[in-house]
Amino acid sequence: MKRQWMMTACAAALIALVSVAAVAKDHGDKGRGRGKDNYGQNKKRYRQFNEDQRRYARTYYTQHEQDFRQPDQWNDDDERLIQPGYVLDPEMRRWARPAPYAMIRGMGRPPRGYRYIVLGGHVILVDSGYRVHDAIHFDINIGH
Repeated sequence: MKRQWMMTACAAALIALVSVAAVAKDHGDKGRGRGKDNYGQNKKRYRQFNEDQRRYARTYYTQHEQDFRQPDQWNDDDERLIQPGYVLDPEMRRWARPAPYAMIRGMGRPPRGYRYIVLGGHVILVDSGYRVHDAIHFDINIGH
């Protein structure tokens, strides 16, 4: 009887220890200012634009710069966030626009479940959850 009680106590302690560690890990990203949707994404693999798509997007941009205006609120912090794995926050989602049809036609349709958006001088490949998979950056002249 004493042995069974000791096994039960050890099992309960182990469960409590694992639970505390799991809760601590879940709360680890709270202080960074951006949601937990972006936690731990740097090890995943993401879809990417190929070289032909990048070349076409740059050509399209040089002919249609007016379609790529940045929001007035856009800043360097926002610029740094546009990288694979980042989930666009609600404010960035409001700023984003679908990529122009002529651009999509020239680049080819995005993979099923993905779309091209234009945001802050970028053409971005996002999935249905607004997770960035790849981005093409354009140098935008702020004064224009």
